[in-house]
Amino acid sequence: MFKHLLFAVFALPFFLPASSAIAQDTKRSITDLGNNIYRFQDNMHYSVFIVGKQGLLMTDPISSDAATWLRKEIRQRFGDLPIKYVIYSHNHLDHVAGGEVFRDAGTFFIAHEKAAEDLKRNRAQTVIPTTTFSDRMEIDFEGRRIALQYYGPNNGAGNISMYVPDAKFLFVVDWIILKRLPFKEMYYYDFEGSIASLKQVLQLDFDKVAPGHSVVGTKNDVRENLAYLEDLRDAVLEGMNEGRTLEQMQREIKLPRYAAFANYEEWLPLNIKGAYEQLARVSGRYGQEK
Repeated sequence: MFKHLLFAVFALPFFLPASSAIAQDTKRSITDLGNNIYRFQDNMHYSVFIVGKQGLLMTDPISSDAATWLRKEIRQRFGDLPIKYVIYSHNHLDHVAGGEVFRDAGTFFIAHEKAAEDLKRNRAQTVIPTTTFSDRMEIDFEGRRIALQYYGPNNGAGNISMYVPDAKFLFVVDWIILKRLPFKEMYYYDFEGSIASLKQVLQLDFDKVAPGHSVVGTKNDVRENLAYLEDLRDAVLEGMNEGRTLEQMQREIKLPRYAAFANYEEWLPLNIKGAYEQLARVSGRYGQEK
């Protein structure tokens, strides 16, 4: 399904003023990514937004506190522009809580239909999107195309990509992680679905990707993310077929190609556990190891 909305952007350089000081236990910042696209950091969570002549396009608010801080900072830099669109990446509240802070008269809240359904069913404390789509949606942002796409199960419900073709820019949350291992046991992942989604998204023509966690990177970094998941899957499957226990695989499997990734030592055994549990559950192989 395709829908078309109207919006525009323009470039404004800025610097973080002294008034932006926040509590030491909270790290917040705004980074100019070029092409009128900005990245917001709230500790280990990230979202992006686009500044236009008539308003703003926002993505995940992250939380009420984070969104309140961000909105104040945007007003200081760009004036009191209305928020025209809020795009939720998926249904997880650690990314989409606080939507009420971004609500203005006429704001469109947009999400995949599965994400919106889950938020509504669980009575999530955020704005429930009323503009939804099933496969793809396009926003005409005053002549600038913004493409949203769903690839199937990967992480959470209704997790999508936001692609800005003229900037060759991609925003994805949770199922793209660059230069870092996936989070612990990967319980929120659909392991095979994430691999399939990564293969699909790599067909887009992008140069820069800003994930919802981890560093900003390139298309080659996304290929490396995919390679890690495939190598992890293959190593765990090999161990299962050899009859090794989970504990043996956690001790013995090493993926040295990725040793420089953040959290490699701490999380590799947990990633192995998560991969094993998903693979064993799907194939009905629990308790069959020696």
